[in-house]
Amino acid sequence: LPQERIELLKSIGFIWDPIEEKWQTKFKELIEFKKIHGHANPPYEYPSLGRWCSFQRKEYKKSKLPQERIELLKSIGFSWDPLEEEWQDKFKELKTFYLENGHSNPLNRHPSLGNWCSSQRTNYKKDNLTQERIDLLNSLDFIWDPYEDEWQNKFKKLKEYYLENGHENTPVFY
Repeated sequence: LPQERIELLKSIGFIWDPIEEKWQTKFKELIEFKKIHGHANPPYEYPSLGRWCSFQRKEYKKSKLPQERIELLKSIGFSWDPLEEEWQDKFKELKTFYLENGHSNPLNRHPSLGNWCSSQRTNYKKDNLTQERIDLLNSLDFIWDPYEDEWQNKFKKLKEYYLENGHENTPVFY
């Protein structure tokens, strides 16, 4: 194209690379999302941006995402594996709970963490938990079956009572 035509096209904002333009627009949208929400992992309420992020992750895993785009996404703290990060964050929360309370069974006092622990038990029973995660949870004396654990603890107390008193008829308040 002659320079004069290039200048005319530029004067009306002609987009030379629509694919790159769309990528940059979505990236700017993600930056704005992060400013508002404090993270760069849009939930389902943002389907267009969420799908775009998902596509970036897929391209990255297939080694098809250009290094320039990888660097731009890294610069804003883009999460390449949000599910893994979420698991690690919950594990850190459980570890803190364990260090503060001496056990890893948050129950109802911490509903979000308790629900997460319940999910880990379910995944374990369905054989959907990696050995690495099992080992991490075991490092916190994780209770895989809280009902069995409670039964065993109560039996232990009953046995102690029996050994001390010669009978198993404990007072109601015991």
